[in-house]
Amino acid sequence: MGELLTIRLEVYLPFRGQRIWRGAQQVAAGTTVADLIATLGLTEPELAVLMNGRHAPEQTVLANGDEVAVLRHSEGG
Repeated sequence: MGELLTIRLEVYLPFRGQRIWRGAQQVAAGTTVADLIATLGLTEPELAVLMNGRHAPEQTVLANGDEVAVLRHSEGG
């Protein structure tokens, strides 16, 4: 099994039975933003992802300790 990283995840849409979900999430080293969205099963169109407070394109690779927020584009400000 490959190396696992721990990120801090916040999901600002219904997820895991909550309207807003916050917690730690383990991901494999090399996971991209697009991989994370797919792994979480988030299928809503027009999602925005912020990583460490900045917009993160789908191809961005996550690093250990990253703070990732997933929200609808309309809530992104």
